[in-house]
Amino acid sequence: MFGRTAEPDPRPAAAPSRNRAPMRKGHRREYAADRARGSTPFSERCAGALTDIGVHGAVSYRDLAEARFGGHPYATRRAVNAWIRKGWVEEHRVTGPKGNPFKILTLTRKGAVEARKLAAKRGMDPAQTIRPARLRDSEAAHDTAVYRACLKERKWLEARGATVRRVRLDTELKSAVARASEAARRREDKRAADAERHRTAGELGLPVDDDGRVLYPDAQIEYAEADGRTGRVNVEAVSGNYREPAVKAKAAAGFAMHANGPAAAALLRRLGLGSEKGAWLRGPADRDPATVEL
Repeated sequence: MFGRTAEPDPRPAAAPSRNRAPMRKGHRREYAADRARGSTPFSERCAGALTDIGVHGAVSYRDLAEARFGGHPYATRRAVNAWIRKGWVEEHRVTGPKGNPFKILTLTRKGAVEARKLAAKRGMDPAQTIRPARLRDSEAAHDTAVYRACLKERKWLEARGATVRRVRLDTELKSAVARASEAARRREDKRAADAERHRTAGELGLPVDDDGRVLYPDAQIEYAEADGRTGRVNVEAVSGNYREPAVKAKAAAGFAMHANGPAAAALLRRLGLGSEKGAWLRGPADRDPATVEL
């Protein structure tokens, strides 16, 4: 894993144009793709992409390309190179579970400041956490799968007119519960700490099992319906090495379960938890990176 500098622009030089109108920046194929995908401006795609990196901490290059740039390599490379030159983003190469390399993007401190501004402009909750991620090779494949799982849930929410206001990752949820519990323990005793832990979990929409343990999702999406009602979705990216009791408990608690790979999909099917919403989360480590990653 290592940070990368901006790569050379992969676009071939265009022939001189006789058109006196100002030329648009970028490769002509970007604009052909834009017309096919819709009229979302490039600047808006970049704003959404940088916000995604900040909200989720670490996002694979290929996932971001598909989610925000329609899978278009030149547009993605143009955006990433600009962020790297500005000192907002770092690009890393990590290895997936099967030994396949793929690229991950994370924010710098300077990039986190910019992403907070963009998140606010996009209507996200002012309390949305955005900070540089601590990237670990061993967790990279799962972290990026959480982003893909949240993308699926966000699309279903937006299709019914809901707006995503905030995304909390498991580390933020665990920290909030732990702080409240520890404060109660210092003030009183262990019994008070347990009670405060359960109370805080309830406020955050986190279920508690029969043994008093709080069940944490990989991510929690907070949203607002068109009529003003609010809600939460607890999202879990299930890996093939998950234990069956843990999977059953989270499914029973209403978590949105997404299979991170074919082994996880088989596990969910075996437990009768296969989702009608879509297939397993096919990630960048499962595919040929040369088709998108430049």
